[in-house]
Amino acid sequence: MSRLISSAVFLAAFALPLTATPSIAKAHDGAKSMPGVIHVTASATTDTVPDRATVSAGVQTNGKTAQEAMRLNAELMQNVFRALSQAGVPEDDVSTSYLNLNPQYNYETRVNGQPQLVGYQASNQIAITTRDLDSVGRLIDSLLSAGVNNINNVQFSVTNTDAAQDRARTQAITKARRKAQSMASAAGVDLGRLVSLTEGSAPTPGPYYAMGASAVRNESMDMAPPLAPGQREIRATVTLSYAIAD
Repeated sequence: MSRLISSAVFLAAFALPLTATPSIAKAHDGAKSMPGVIHVTASATTDTVPDRATVSAGVQTNGKTAQEAMRLNAELMQNVFRALSQAGVPEDDVSTSYLNLNPQYNYETRVNGQPQLVGYQASNQIAITTRDLDSVGRLIDSLLSAGVNNINNVQFSVTNTDAAQDRARTQAITKARRKAQSMASAAGVDLGRLVSLTEGSAPTPGPYYAMGASAVRNESMDMAPPLAPGQREIRATVTLSYAIAD
C-alpha cells in the first residue's frame, strides 16, 4: 500500500507543471499582443489684442471726526461721478469697489497707555470699465481733475478669448501630431490611429496691469498719461496618444 501512495505522489508532482504550462504560455501571448502606444504633449500660443480697460480709482479724505471724513469724501465723489457723466461714461460701466472708514492714531502720543486718536480716514474706490482704449488716458486726466487722489491700476483685458483659444489649440494639435510622426520614424515604426486626445488645463488669462500706485494730479500736467494695452498671450496644451501600427 505504501508503495502505491508513493508512486501516486511522485506522478502528481510531475503532472503539476504540465497543467500550468498552457496558462503561462497564454499570458505570454497576451503580453505580445498588447499594442504599442506613442504619447506626445505639445503647447502653442497665440496673441490677441485687449479690447477692454478697467480703471480702479478713488478718493481718500481725512477729518477730525468720522462724519467730517465721510462728508468730505462724498463731496469729492460727487465731483467724480459728475465728471464721468460729462465724459459720456454709462452708469452701468461704473461700480463701487469698496468704501472704508478707518480711525487714525498717533502712536507716539499715549493716553492712558493707548495711542491717541487723531482723526478718521475715509476711502471710496470705484472701477470704471471702457471699451474705448484710446480714451483711457483722457479718462484718467478727467478723474484727477475731479478730485481723484488714488489710482490703483489700469487693467487691460480680452472680453472673449474663445477664438484665440481655438487657434492655439489647433496649432498645439498640429505640433503634437508632427512630433508623434517624428518619433515613430526615428523608432522605425508606423504611426497608427489616434487612441486618445486630452487638453491640459490652461490658465485663464488675467488682466494686464498697465499702471499701479497712487496718483495725484500735478497742475503742470497738460496732457493725458500715455498707456499701451499691448497684446495678451493665449496658451493651449494637448496630449495625444497614437497606436503603433502592426
